Amino acid sequence: MLTAMILTLAIGVALVSFLKLGQTTLEISNRAFHANAAMNLAESGLEQAMWSISKAVDGDASAWTNWTTSGANAQRKFTGFTYDANTTGYARVYVRNYALASAPTIIVRGTITPVTGPVIEKWIVVSLFQRSLFANGLVAEDTLTFSGGNAVVDSYDSRSGVYNAALGGGLFNRNDNGSAGSASVAVNSFSLSNSSIYGNVSIGTSNYSGLDVGPNGLVGAFGTSAGTVDYSKVTTDFTTNFEDAVAPTTAGYTIGGINSATVLPGGGDLPAADGTYYYNLSGISLSGAPSKKLDIAAGMDVVIRITAAAGTTGVSVGGNASINVLAGGSLEMYTEANVSIAGGGIANANDPEAFMFYSTRAAGAAGSQNVSISGNGQLSAVVYAPNASMTMNGGGASGQIYGAVVADTITVTGGSEFHYDEALASMTGGNPFGVSQWAELTSATQRGIYTGIMSW
Repeated sequence: MLTAMILTLAIGVALVSFLKLGQTTLEISNRAFHANAAMNLAESGLEQAMWSISKAVDGDASAWTNWTTSGANAQRKFTGFTYDANTTGYARVYVRNYALASAPTIIVRGTITPVTGPVIEKWIVVSLFQRSLFANGLVAEDTLTFSGGNAVVDSYDSRSGVYNAALGGGLFNRNDNGSAGSASVAVNSFSLSNSSIYGNVSIGTSNYSGLDVGPNGLVGAFGTSAGTVDYSKVTTDFTTNFEDAVAPTTAGYTIGGINSATVLPGGGDLPAADGTYYYNLSGISLSGAPSKKLDIAAGMDVVIRITAAAGTTGVSVGGNASINVLAGGSLEMYTEANVSIAGGGIANANDPEAFMFYSTRAAGAAGSQNVSISGNGQLSAVVYAPNASMTMNGGGASGQIYGAVVADTITVTGGSEFHYDEALASMTGGNPFGVSQWAELTSATQRGIYTGIMSW
């Protein structure tokens, strides 16, 4: 009997221990589940804030509906979340600089309240930055080909003056921050031939199979020898996500086609409420003598919408004709038709942002769009044509092309020199925001910094 009592006691102790272990394991499992739920709540709150910010960038007046705003900040509490065992949750979201006068910061506090036990919280802080469509020099969604060899890619900063200008102290406005990239995952989708990239290369393949370099091609900093690739300057798994360009719908003047000397704005024309002059043209066709030119008057901002149909030629500039953007002026051009700008090309005082070309061809549209931009001597342009084929030729060995290009396919022909304007990386107006820093606040000290604004 004594032996049986001792054995029963041992079994009882073991059962209690197992029950206690099971209960502890269940509690740990529940808290882990609730911790994940709290993080999911925090991330959901973050997504709601990002949605409102994106709507605000698009000019949607309802972007901050149901948010409480005060000064430059906005806040909102998302409630009504229920889980098993009568557990509830909510998320508090606080957005600094919601009016987008500067890059916003989002603070989120996700809270789970179980029936028993302490609440579980996840806090995150996210800093944003506004993207630039032109953070890189040459970007192809598909293939990027240097044809003919001996082309050069480097960079400069137009805010410091013209390319290669003396800056003092033995420095010049010429930098090895050029960049070129192809998002294609095909082998040899970035064909460098014997050209030189003084800066960085991005390819879509997960390894280096997307990059094809000729025996005298190079990638690297100034001083890199021909036939050398500095693989620290090569990024793999490069992807792009460019939206279709859409021409502004602001009402303007319809003036038919331009095929002779023309100055815009025309005499007596009035700007829209935003101070810009808008024109609808059936096309531009200029060729022959230097007098055959389109001038954008000094200090004037002009938008031209070419209405020629896709598959036809909407813009043709050849011979000694040209398009000139005079000092302080700007020209934006929109079309889904083919474009050939050659001859005198575009003259805009070494300011690529002064001439911006947008292809409005939609992704997946039937047919194709071909854009060819070349010129004798200097050509400054910013080209956004994510669904078009782009050919660039600066006019042979003496050709100089400044700015940035986004296209579906890009072919750089001849011995052109392409100089990426680093100032374009700051051209963020109207572009979406991205995440520059994401951090979870795990300690009381870290959370204490934000407790005052997150305790409502």
